[in-house]
Amino acid sequence: METQFSWTKQWYPISPLTYLNPSSPSPATLLGKKLVIWRDAHQKWIVMDDFCAHKLAQLSLGSINEEGNLVCRHHGWCFNGEGKCTKIPMLTAEAEETACDSLRSHITTYPTQILQGLLWVWPDDSVSALEDCTLKHPATLPEGEFDISFTDWQMSEVPVGYTVSVESSFDPSHAQFLHEGIGPFSPKTAVPMQQFAAVGEMSAEEGFTLKHTGYNIFNKDMEATRKFTPPCSNTTVYHYPNGKTNIFQLYFVPTQPGYCRYIGKIISDGDSVSKKSLVNILPKYLQTGLQHLAVYKLTDQDLTVMHSQEVIESVLHKKWQKAYFMPSPADVGIVTFRKWLDEFAGGSPAWADSLKGSTKDLNNEQLYDRWHRHTKLCPDCRGSMLLIEQVRTICQIVTGLFLLLTLVFMLIGISVKLVAIAIILSILSLLSTSFLDDFKQVFISSIPKRGLPVVTLYKSNEIHK
Repeated sequence: METQFSWTKQWYPISPLTYLNPSSPSPATLLGKKLVIWRDAHQKWIVMDDFCAHKLAQLSLGSINEEGNLVCRHHGWCFNGEGKCTKIPMLTAEAEETACDSLRSHITTYPTQILQGLLWVWPDDSVSALEDCTLKHPATLPEGEFDISFTDWQMSEVPVGYTVSVESSFDPSHAQFLHEGIGPFSPKTAVPMQQFAAVGEMSAEEGFTLKHTGYNIFNKDMEATRKFTPPCSNTTVYHYPNGKTNIFQLYFVPTQPGYCRYIGKIISDGDSVSKKSLVNILPKYLQTGLQHLAVYKLTDQDLTVMHSQEVIESVLHKKWQKAYFMPSPADVGIVTFRKWLDEFAGGSPAWADSLKGSTKDLNNEQLYDRWHRHTKLCPDCRGSMLLIEQVRTICQIVTGLFLLLTLVFMLIGISVKLVAIAIILSILSLLSTSFLDDFKQVFISSIPKRGLPVVTLYKSNEIHK
């Protein structure tokens, strides 16, 4: 029997570098452990426990000083990239030196490295962590065939757990039904999968590999490979008869029970060729923001089903083998992942401090929130919101100016035509303000700002009078 899988002695992608701010600390959670990410005086990215040795205040609420040390917001204690306390403002020099030398003033740091634009962390605090981490390589994208740097990483923090998230990524046929109306997905185009099987041996450290055929009339002749590399990587490659290839690299980082951090990108043939479009005249961050908005409907559909599944599973008190009925070859991916999880990894991530509890039933405001899921993490989407707000403010000012101009024209007896033009322009500016207000809302929530507060996942779900 192979040694039990260790959840902490692994490399996890904690964030794309593009999502991190070098001038301020960022909070993160991994396996229930609160962490802070920041860049020190040597331009090295540091990951350490997110609490001050003084009174347990979150260090991610603090700042980075001119010396490149992390400063606690509560009482100004400072820490270097090794976790050593370097300054305690309320102590004299001699007492400060003694206190800073004490191990009780130190913060635990974790090994990190940068690969393929991602910051990776080894969340083990044992004395052998620095040596152990050199013996394993992170589950990175296969290089050589494509320019993997051409497309950007996208990261979201979703209110569904690790297990159901990874499981769903090994269940490709759900797309035809759950994502009806998006792209080619429709129950009408679904076809039974002819092949879906594990290839080679399953192991604790290497995971497993699956091969399968297509699941709709458009991709039924393709050959697909899905590789699960523990603890959280799904590398899926679609090979089509015409020679085209798509690579889907997905990471499901277990943050805490009921939540998961998704990091992913899609690479296709021809991605390295820039395509001309009117959208290219927009600022790059706004282009990225619009691209991120385009996937919300699909992810909302996923979250709706996965969250309901988690809630039901948590109250059934049955093992998945009893709760699930899996008669189809299309279910092989689900079964294989669950078997790996049970046989090698204890059935679920090993949460810090034995975090346990049933899945919390979320309301729509929580489930379809976009700010906490993605926008607050993504600099491009935040930049898009700021630009929209700036343009909205300008439209408000322009509306006021045209209304004032209209009043002046009326008082001094200017022609009716000019008065009408001023009124029309003020109305257009007012409508633009309203449109931009609604546009900003789509970065905050899937719930519309106007009308009924209902998320329409499918045309058939639209509410009519």
